[in-house]
Amino acid sequence: MIVTDELKDKLTALAFDVTDNFCYGCYKVVEGDYCPGCHSDDFMRYLDGVGVEYGTDWVVERLIKEHCSAVDAEEQFEELLSETCETVKIGSLEYDPGYALRNIDPVAFRCGVSDMLADDEQFIEVDGEHYRACDIENMIEELS
Repeated sequence: MIVTDELKDKLTALAFDVTDNFCYGCYKVVEGDYCPGCHSDDFMRYLDGVGVEYGTDWVVERLIKEHCSAVDAEEQFEELLSETCETVKIGSLEYDPGYALRNIDPVAFRCGVSDMLADDEQFIEVDGEHYRACDIENMIEELS
């Protein structure tokens, strides 16, 4: 997952907000900075109804998948071409530019999709799917 430092900090803070400290040694949810049973401060994160694991990346991925919709990258790129490029004219026929590129040169079309998704300020990849960064920002605001 590629994210800006600011967005990563917000997502990590949200992951801590929606999870609880979990002491694996005592196998229980713990409030505070130390486990009252074993005095450990090495906590896992517990997400109610899901389970426990070390770190917050798994929580962030789950939140994004549950609260945001993945982007259909090819459809998004075709729409982008249609909005920004002129109609393609071949002989006396006119075609939508996204449709034309997708069907005439599928390799160039897929390269364009990859270039569009490479803009990590607009799209963020999570577990092989792409999400709009603005949708993730909105999720953070809603859940915080």
